[in-house]
Amino acid sequence: MVRGRKNPLHFGLPARLRKARRTAELTPNAVVQQMGGDQALVREIEDGQRMPTVGTIARLAAVLGVMPAWLAYGIGEPSTDQKPATCHGMGARLQGARLQAGYSKAAVARLVDLSPSAYAKIENGGQSGVDVIESVAKALRVSPGWLAFGLGPQVVTSPRRGRPPAQSPADAR
Repeated sequence: MVRGRKNPLHFGLPARLRKARRTAELTPNAVVQQMGGDQALVREIEDGQRMPTVGTIARLAAVLGVMPAWLAYGIGEPSTDQKPATCHGMGARLQGARLQAGYSKAAVARLVDLSPSAYAKIENGGQSGVDVIESVAKALRVSPGWLAFGLGPQVVTSPRRGRPPAQSPADAR
C-alpha cells in the first residue's frame, strides 16, 4: 500500500534529460552550444540543482529532438517528427483554463502558494518553472503538457490503480 502523495511529474526530468542527451549523443556542453545559454545549465538540471523554465525545456527539447511535454513531465512519447514546440500562448491557455474552472487570479495564486502578482505575470505571458506550471495545471485540473506547450489533450485522465470502483447492486444488472 502506498501512502502519501504521488511524486510530481517533473521529478523525473533530470533522468529524462540525461537519457535524451545520451540518445542524441551530445555532451552537456554541446547541447548548451546549440541552444545558447549558461554553460552549466544542462549539468545543473541533470544534477537536480536547477529547475528550468518551460521556455528552457522547449529549447532543450528542440535541440534533443524530443517532445517538451515528455521531457518536462514524462507525458506522451519521447521522440517527435513534428516541428519544435514552444510555450507561446501559455498565458492565454492558462487564462482560459482558469476562467473555465471559475477561479479568480487570486484564488489560483492561493491554491499554488504564489503571490497574486507572480501568478498574474505568468498569465500575462511570463515564464515560470516547470514545477510551478505543474502545480497550476493540477489546481486547474488540466494537463501540464497542454498548459505549458499546447500539446496533447487539455485534460489527461490517469488510469485508476487498485481495486475497481464499487458497484451498487443496481449497477451490476
